[in-house]
Amino acid sequence: MSSTEATERSPLLKKNYTTIEDDREGSITIVTSSDDESIRKSPNTDEILAKRLNGSPLWVVLIGLALNLNNGRISDAFGRKTSMLFATVVFFIGSAMCGASNDLWTLVISRGIAGIGGGGMNTLSAVITSDLVSLRERGKYQGYANIAYGLGSVIGAPLGGLITDNLSWRYCFYINLPLLFISLYVGGYLLTNYNLKEQEDAGSTLLDRFKKIDYLGASAVVSAVVCFLLATSMGGNSRAWSDPLVYGLLMTSVILSIVFCWIEKHVAQNPLMPWSIISSRTPFACALSNFFVVMCSFAMTYTTPLFFQGILGYSPSRAGLFFLPKVASMSCGSLSSGFWMAHTGEYRRFIIVTSLISMASMIGISLWTKETSLTFIVICLMLDGFSSGAIVTTALVAMLSCVGSSEMATITSISYLFRSSGGVIGISATSAIFQGLVKQILTEKIKGPNAEEVIEIARKSMTEVRNLLSPDDLAIVLDTYEISIRYAFYFCIIVSILGVVSSLFIQQFVLHARVK
Repeated sequence: MSSTEATERSPLLKKNYTTIEDDREGSITIVTSSDDESIRKSPNTDEILAKRLNGSPLWVVLIGLALNLNNGRISDAFGRKTSMLFATVVFFIGSAMCGASNDLWTLVISRGIAGIGGGGMNTLSAVITSDLVSLRERGKYQGYANIAYGLGSVIGAPLGGLITDNLSWRYCFYINLPLLFISLYVGGYLLTNYNLKEQEDAGSTLLDRFKKIDYLGASAVVSAVVCFLLATSMGGNSRAWSDPLVYGLLMTSVILSIVFCWIEKHVAQNPLMPWSIISSRTPFACALSNFFVVMCSFAMTYTTPLFFQGILGYSPSRAGLFFLPKVASMSCGSLSSGFWMAHTGEYRRFIIVTSLISMASMIGISLWTKETSLTFIVICLMLDGFSSGAIVTTALVAMLSCVGSSEMATITSISYLFRSSGGVIGISATSAIFQGLVKQILTEKIKGPNAEEVIEIARKSMTEVRNLLSPDDLAIVLDTYEISIRYAFYFCIIVSILGVVSSLFIQQFVLHARVK
């Protein structure tokens, strides 16, 4: 395959996933895409991205997190329609730039821009739905949205591969553009640029409206997450956990989190997270439930492919098939919770029960071994998907039930803030646990002149270890994988227990059958 073919037709996916070229000139030889993830990767892309971009997929998520925190306040100040159209245009521009990218850095920056727009569309669609639909019916509409998300997740990856193989990876991004034209038409002609009565006092000038945005709060919370990610990405890998830089970053993350709370309580005029809301029992408990369940779900999304590929020896495509039942059950969980709330007006017991189901699924997953039946594996994944889909939907409705219509956008943004933060931290933490343990155990067990090379292969080429290592080294590596993955699963059990504890503090409020 020529270098031109690799760049234009299939920059990431080589035949049979045998190799990945890391071009030192910065050309794109390793990237395909998906709308729901910043970069849809082939088996070994992570190490190249981590080496070249210091973990760029997480940084793309952070860019979106930083600029999407204020979506609720922005929509209060500028109106829902204006904000939605702006987010759609940004996503359109980002997608077009991705398709036109000629080097890796341009692609990553473009994905960041697309992530800002896409994240804004996601949050604002939830805000608009909360405005227009009664709390009693809100969960059903969230369930419908999650079904659409699930279908996109299932269809997107194979469609992207088909487009890449037959046209070019660029069309994986260009395919968004005609769909976004439809979205712009619907938003421009069918959506009213309404503002709620409580929001009609928004500043009349552009400057006044920009002043309503909490820049300090957003900077503090994103900086806290960045410090945590830096610490967990370096700890146990490039630096020891006892290194002053690592625990210094962890302490800085804690301090910045405290600073964020102080800003929200004493400084911000229009805080991202109004202290009167987040210090209340039910909103805070719901936010934590969101945080912990999404942390578990994202951690599983990172860790279970390691189990399928490293322990069971499955190909990436076969491993990916096991996520289809999880995605389907996630949509079912979300929709079921919506119909439950519409029928009964009750959510507290539902959240507690599904939190217990989430914990049970984590315990079941931690019991996986090479001999575990595929039926048990699928059941565990389906329970995880059902519980996470149900909890995020029910917790959002529970949070909305605690506030007036003027705070609907803010509370929705808070919910998405805790979800995004939980997802990023969940992946980072489980990655740190797995990588740190693999390095530590193999350093102790593998000796000899080729020890460093064996350890490097084991840490960065999971899909190739069976072809590259001797039988003796392979046995040690596979045993190490199993131990490391199990400890990552144990971490998820602890997080799920915290989710159960959080759910116990949620109070039941009335779900009104009419829009206020």
